[in-house]
Amino acid sequence: MNVSINYFMLAPFLILTAGIIVLSLMGVLKENGKQTSGVVASIFLLGDLYYFVKLMPKVSYRSLDYLNGAIHYNLFNLYLSILVIVCAIASFVLAEGFLREEDFRHSEFYAIILSSIMGMLAMLNTVNLINIFVGLELTSIPLYSAVAYFRYKERSVEGGLKYFVLGSIASGFFIFGIALIYGATQSVVFREILTATKDDSLFKLGLLFILSGIAFKASAVPFHMWTPDAYEGAPTPVTAFMSIAPKAVAIVILVKVLYAMFPDMFGLWHKAMFVIAIATVLVGNLGALVQNSVKRMLAYSSIAHAGYLLMAIVAFSVEGISAILFYLAGYLLINIGAFGSLSLLKKGDIDFVDYDNLRGIGYKYPFFGLLLSIFMFSLAGIPATIGFVGKFYVFKSLIVKGEYILALIGILGSLVSVYYYLRVVVMMYMKENPEENEFKFNLLSLVLLTVCAVGVIYFGLFPQSINKIAVMAARVLI
Repeated sequence: MNVSINYFMLAPFLILTAGIIVLSLMGVLKENGKQTSGVVASIFLLGDLYYFVKLMPKVSYRSLDYLNGAIHYNLFNLYLSILVIVCAIASFVLAEGFLREEDFRHSEFYAIILSSIMGMLAMLNTVNLINIFVGLELTSIPLYSAVAYFRYKERSVEGGLKYFVLGSIASGFFIFGIALIYGATQSVVFREILTATKDDSLFKLGLLFILSGIAFKASAVPFHMWTPDAYEGAPTPVTAFMSIAPKAVAIVILVKVLYAMFPDMFGLWHKAMFVIAIATVLVGNLGALVQNSVKRMLAYSSIAHAGYLLMAIVAFSVEGISAILFYLAGYLLINIGAFGSLSLLKKGDIDFVDYDNLRGIGYKYPFFGLLLSIFMFSLAGIPATIGFVGKFYVFKSLIVKGEYILALIGILGSLVSVYYYLRVVVMMYMKENPEENEFKFNLLSLVLLTVCAVGVIYFGLFPQSINKIAVMAARVLI
């Protein structure tokens, strides 16, 4: 039997595959491959970005399906795919200057990240659990090596090893959950699982294992233990990428699994998500309070932000899903800016990421201090920033659905976070620096951070354009 191949549907994966092959060979076949690899990798990502943007009008009112859901394009999936691509391009811009300063530039670094991106796109653009698992592994395995990329640094290797060991266990939970669901329904396709009878105890057990596997990728408590060490050990541009793209994909997959396969079991998973969301917000914020490293503080704060997103899932509404999508777009701008700023505080192979390293830097480098202050204010949820609007939409969706306890805990968590975020600003402007470190800021990275800062303020004042698309995408799912 002849099977025709739809190359149009496979185009983004073929583009990335070509990119991975080219980048893997560049360092061997071309002497200056190390210097141009970031540009080449970005060109392939721009090809994917062009594809997804051109495809969006075609899926505004319908979905495109290929191979019984193995590849499934709709507005919801494309919104997240574009977010992942933009995040990757921004991370590559930061990586160019960072790796040059480290004097450890290799073309395979970008091939590794492209492999992870392909896995994320496979997870997002499917309605098949097996494809999600394959995408999960393709996402995770390259990231393990990316975290431990600086193999001559103990923290980097330690963070990568912890991430690998715990990630392998989480993957085992996820595939076991898929096996249990298949045993109960004889299917791994969302729409077939949705219509199956769900009075079998295998469903509940399968749901439990799937939740556990995805919760690990989302840095949700109690599956968060790897996050601080992995974020601290990874190269800072990799940390910026990890704090946004994989987490966004994990949260969205959790939404799709719960809303598309188990909506009639809301009473069961609502209780679990309620407890996990509260614990995640509390542990993330309290852990961030006691850190002496800004990078490690941002790692714990990313756990808290995952908790806010999990709270919106509990709302079980279009408003909750659109709030998640808006929040993720804002989080992209903020975290690229925050971690990107830290990536510039570097001399040779030494990273200056502790609070004490920021003493007086706001006076010595006024523009840099202004940018970092904007990102900290936005993370804290100060009005007139996109961070405030994102949290407002999340808490509003909870209040509308009567989830007052979650909304109250989320607001209290945000108030606690003001202390450790503004501590960064205090160090920059109210403390003297006895060391007087000199930094050379990469111009391209500064331009990127400026764009992010402008976006944080602009969309904080005029959020309608992003929110409109977020609401349209959310309605596809519900």
